[in-house]
Amino acid sequence: MKRKHKLIKLIFIAFVAVGVWAINFDFSASAHDGKQHAPAAAKKLRNPIAQPTDADIANGKALYEQHCAKCHAKDGKANTQAAQMMKAKPTDLTAHHMHMLTDGELYWVTTNGILKSGMPAMKTKMSERERWQTVVYVRSLMGEMNAAASGLQEVMLRFKGTVGDKAFNCGESYEGIGTTNSKITPTDFRLYVHNVRLIDASGKETPVKLEPDSKWQVDNIALLDFENGSGPCANGTADIHDFIKGTVPAGNYTGVKFTVGVPFDRNHADPAKAPSPLNLTQLFWVWNSGYKFARIEMNTTGLPQGWMLHLGSTGCQPGGTAQTIPSNCTFANRAEITLSNFNISRDVVIADLKKLFDGANVDVNQPKTARGCMSGQNDSDCAPLFANLGLAFAGKASPGQKFFGVEKGTQTASLGKASLGKMGGARK
Repeated sequence: MKRKHKLIKLIFIAFVAVGVWAINFDFSASAHDGKQHAPAAAKKLRNPIAQPTDADIANGKALYEQHCAKCHAKDGKANTQAAQMMKAKPTDLTAHHMHMLTDGELYWVTTNGILKSGMPAMKTKMSERERWQTVVYVRSLMGEMNAAASGLQEVMLRFKGTVGDKAFNCGESYEGIGTTNSKITPTDFRLYVHNVRLIDASGKETPVKLEPDSKWQVDNIALLDFENGSGPCANGTADIHDFIKGTVPAGNYTGVKFTVGVPFDRNHADPAKAPSPLNLTQLFWVWNSGYKFARIEMNTTGLPQGWMLHLGSTGCQPGGTAQTIPSNCTFANRAEITLSNFNISRDVVIADLKKLFDGANVDVNQPKTARGCMSGQNDSDCAPLFANLGLAFAGKASPGQKFFGVEKGTQTASLGKASLGKMGGARK
């Protein structure tokens, strides 16, 4: 009798478990429906196939047609008979939101599948390189030209906000900043860059053609956003953007250059009519001065109410009526950054707030000036910051920028084997 009761109890538990599974299973989920299916770490995974060969593309095609085409169709549009019969519809791989995914996110989904949609994991069916080859081929289905077909190679320059040897995170405080070893709590960390170029061994510069995405990149301008709108960064935005994506002619590149700021011809337009990312009013100063090229704000030990750097052009006086757009600015304040010995497929550009504030006293403010540095040549609080950005101040040249550096990559991470926090190498 006891055995019978025990068996009934086990059957009951099994039915409850199945019921809970059924309740929580999302039968309407799509494998790539624009939702966040891959963890944040996946976004930064680097595709080791920076320059796909004909063999990579051919093998990726064969693997895709063997494992993926039944649901997603050979052309990626998911118009197969099998797809029509599924409750969780496979996505159209050529859809707009697919272009927002990084290679790392595509690789993660390929590797691990999506349980709620029934998409199978390929980690036991393909080798690591085969999964990356499949990603390369999926990119071709999206209409993104590959190097072998077009003579171009895709570039993804990764950036990382830091405070010394610590990663930047909203809500954290950092000690030992500036001349007073102040304790700071950052509240904003955003900057525009443009005119991104790669450098080859001979010193030749090749512009990177940025990939427009209707949010972070337009023309040759990109917005880098290290804050996430949480905690003390509540005045910011929820999304983080820490990479620049584009294409260059296939080649061997050993360095990178870029300019901090917005180019003059876009700096004095109406932000209400500008495309994203130039439509953020928080990053616009006034019409004749243009954009805040960098907005870096924090609370400090001596100034708990806030200390800030708003970098932008100054001396941009209109030459006619109040509606006249400036024809020039006395102080452009666009920092030119050059990073040599840079491996574009492995290394990371570091933006280090501790080095930016080296030599600055962030616990005091020059009397009768705005808190911190608003880029005015009469504000001595700006002097050490401009020097560390590589900008002249009050007629004195900078000895060389310190703000940006290079974190050398030591490996290409394998998802499931290394977390993003373990991917970095030595700081240069």
